[in-house]
Amino acid sequence: MIQRAILTPAAASVLAVCLLQCCAVAAEPAPADNELKAMLAEVCRKHNVPSLSIAVVRSGEVVATACRGVSKRGGDEKVELSDRHPLGSCTKSMTATLAAVLVEAGKLKWETTIGEVWPRASEKHLHAALRDVTLDELLSHQSGLASDLKDPQGKVWRSFFEEKASPPLERRRMLELILATKPEHKRGEHHYSNLGYVVAAAMLETRGGDSFENLMRKLVFQPLKLNTADFRTLATAKKLKEPLLWGHRADGSAIDPRTAGAENPSVYAPCGTVNLSIADYARYAQWHLTSAPAPLLTAQSTVDHLHAGQADAPSLGGKYGCGWIVLDTPLGRAWTHGGSNTNAHALIWILPDRDFAAVACTNTGEASGFPACDEAIQELMKRYARKK
Repeated sequence: MIQRAILTPAAASVLAVCLLQCCAVAAEPAPADNELKAMLAEVCRKHNVPSLSIAVVRSGEVVATACRGVSKRGGDEKVELSDRHPLGSCTKSMTATLAAVLVEAGKLKWETTIGEVWPRASEKHLHAALRDVTLDELLSHQSGLASDLKDPQGKVWRSFFEEKASPPLERRRMLELILATKPEHKRGEHHYSNLGYVVAAAMLETRGGDSFENLMRKLVFQPLKLNTADFRTLATAKKLKEPLLWGHRADGSAIDPRTAGAENPSVYAPCGTVNLSIADYARYAQWHLTSAPAPLLTAQSTVDHLHAGQADAPSLGGKYGCGWIVLDTPLGRAWTHGGSNTNAHALIWILPDRDFAAVACTNTGEASGFPACDEAIQELMKRYARKK
C-alpha cells in the first residue's frame, strides 16, 4: 500500500464550533481523570475509532493525560499512556524547530538558498527555478515544489519502502529526483509540499554535519527530554515487541506496525515519521506554549520566527509558518497542525493567549479519525482554555 505523510487541512475546522463556544463561557473547572476517560469513551463511540489519547498543557506543565480504547480493533488489549503514536505531518514543526537551532548555531540562515548549500550542482541536477529557493520558503511551503513525487505507476515511491540504504542516502536518492525537475507551482505561493521538507532536511544535514535523525535527537529530543521520541524505520519496527499499538487503514482493517506500509518510509522522516508517547508530545507542545527560548534556543526573535505566519493559506483558514498553521481566533493566536501516516491521526493546538495547549492521537486512518481528535480537543478547550 502506498502511504504518504499528510497534513489534514480540516485542522482549521474546529474553529467554527469550538472557538466560538469557548469564548462565550469561562473555562470549566478542571475535570477529574474519570471525567476525561468518560469523555474519550463517548468520542470513541460516536466516531467509531479504536482508541483516543490526549494530553493538556497549562501554566507551563502537563496537567492532564488520558487514554481510552483498544490497541487493535476487535482485540481486548487496552491502549496505554506509554504507547508511542505516529505524528504524521505534525513532525514538520519539529523539523522547523531543528532548523531554528542550526540557524542560531550559525550553520545556515533562514534566507540560505538551495544553491548556496550545493553551489557546485549543475543545472542538470538543480533546476534553475529552484536554485534561489530559501530554507524559509521550503518550511512554509512556498518553494513551488509538488506535494509528492510525480510517479504515476507508483514504482519509484514503492521502492523507498524497501529502505535498502540509510535514511540520509535514501534522501539523497529522492533529492536527485526532486531538484532536477521543474517546480510544479509558482514560487512564493503556498502549496503544501512534503518534498520541500525532504530538501530542507538535506540542507540541514549538509550544513549540520550529521544525519537529520541524529541532529534531531541531539538538538531537540534530548534537550526537551522527549525520551520516547524517535523515527520509525522498517528496521526498528521489525524489532518491536508486544504489546503493540496497531494502526488501521482507511477501510478500518488493522495493520501490523512491524510491517512495511504501516509507517511512511524513512526518506520521509522530516515530513512525518516521528513516533512518541502522548505525554512526550505534550512536553513538546509545552515548550512552544511557553515560547521561551531555553533549552533549545537563545533568542526570543528565533522562537517568534517559528510561530509567525509567512504564507497566506486560505484553504487552511489563516497563514502557514514554520511547520504550523497560524490563525487569529476568538481565543487569540493559535498554532495548530494535523497529521496522518494514513493509518493513524494526530492533532495539536496551542493557544498562547489562553495558556492552553492540547494534543490528541488516534490509531486509525479512517475518515472518522480526524473528527474524533478534533472533538476531543474541542472538549478540552472548553474545560481548560482560559484567559491569562
